[in-house]
Amino acid sequence: MAETIWVAQLRISNATAHKISTQHGLQADEVRGAVECVRGLSFVWDDDPDRGRRAIVETFIRGHRVLVVLYSADDPLGEVFDLGSAYRLR
Repeated sequence: MAETIWVAQLRISNATAHKISTQHGLQADEVRGAVECVRGLSFVWDDDPDRGRRAIVETFIRGHRVLVVLYSADDPLGEVFDLGSAYRLR
């Protein structure tokens, strides 16, 4: 992951917050804290044929490496993303 991304605002739906909590053991607030307004986040763009273009961001939560999936929120302010998911890597 060579590029960096700036996330000024991360929007997290209730459904996504529930999914990452129950399926991946991560809380919405800790994911937000790991990516929102954090400098130097490494990421790559991924063009998924079913889900569209998304950013895959690498960060750390509770000492674990985590991949966070972000979708551009098409907000006039820019740098606003919707959380798609977050996964701890083993």
